[in-house]
Amino acid sequence: MKKIIFVFLLIMVNAGCKDQKNNNEKIEKEMIHQVAKEKQITYSISATATIPVVIYFNDIKVSEENTPLNSSIDVNGYALKNGKYKIKIQIFPVFRRGDTTVSPEDIKSCQFSFGSFTRDRATGDILNPKTYSELSLKAPNAPVPYFEQEWEVEIKDLPYELEGWSKGQDLSKMDKKELEKRVVSFHEKVRDILDQGNGDKWGDMTKKRAQETAVFYYSNNEQHQTSVSENTANVAKYCKGMMVPLEDYELKLYAEGKLATLERKNHTMEFNNKSPLDIKGWGALIRKGQKSGAADYRILLYLPPNSNDFIIVRK
Repeated sequence: MKKIIFVFLLIMVNAGCKDQKNNNEKIEKEMIHQVAKEKQITYSISATATIPVVIYFNDIKVSEENTPLNSSIDVNGYALKNGKYKIKIQIFPVFRRGDTTVSPEDIKSCQFSFGSFTRDRATGDILNPKTYSELSLKAPNAPVPYFEQEWEVEIKDLPYELEGWSKGQDLSKMDKKELEKRVVSFHEKVRDILDQGNGDKWGDMTKKRAQETAVFYYSNNEQHQTSVSENTANVAKYCKGMMVPLEDYELKLYAEGKLATLERKNHTMEFNNKSPLDIKGWGALIRKGQKSGAADYRILLYLPPNSNDFIIVRK
């Protein structure tokens, strides 16, 4: 009788594991299901600026660094669903020239717009580009230490809705010193993982980010798995023994207090044998290039409801 009971329990456990595996596969497929190509809309901010600018969308910094821009910045990853959002643009003096102010002429030379497009994933070609609004700048009449302006835009045609950090705790209500201590501790842990070249652990820690990225980048299952594998391999290939010390950082909160990260706080004229290279505003997790230069591993963290464990949700 005991043997029969044991076999029955073993069958039940195996069935439970199988059901759990099926549920996981179902969730994975739901997370990265494909939508029709014509509905794979990417919203973006086009920027042309010969002086340093920083762009914020949904109260999150979306430009990579405090440098001039001549590119289109995708914002799908920071718009969790259809609705109204704010764009904020800051324009700064040119640090490497020793400028301390921004002139009206420099401000007027910058051009920004908000629009959308679809992307041919096979070729990378941009299709059906649209401009919804020109983000016209109201330049002052005299030089200023820096310039800032905001606009409200609306997103109507996203074919998905992401949870992201929407249910996250308001970190701005926490004691700032305690919060910084915890965010620094998390960054130190991640830095060690990267410096060890532990791509598998990095993949585990960025799983939620990768899953949601697959949704807003309209990846299919194969593309998603390829991306995850490449990111894992790149950590082992490029990060092992190449991460710089965690230093010169400051705590930054975004998304109205729901996201936290560490960023470099001081300007540099050169870094790792590359000049000019200003890493102010970069994520605090930085790896050196093999010969010169560097790259950052920016992580945006949030705390789920009733949890004390940070989760990496964006970069």
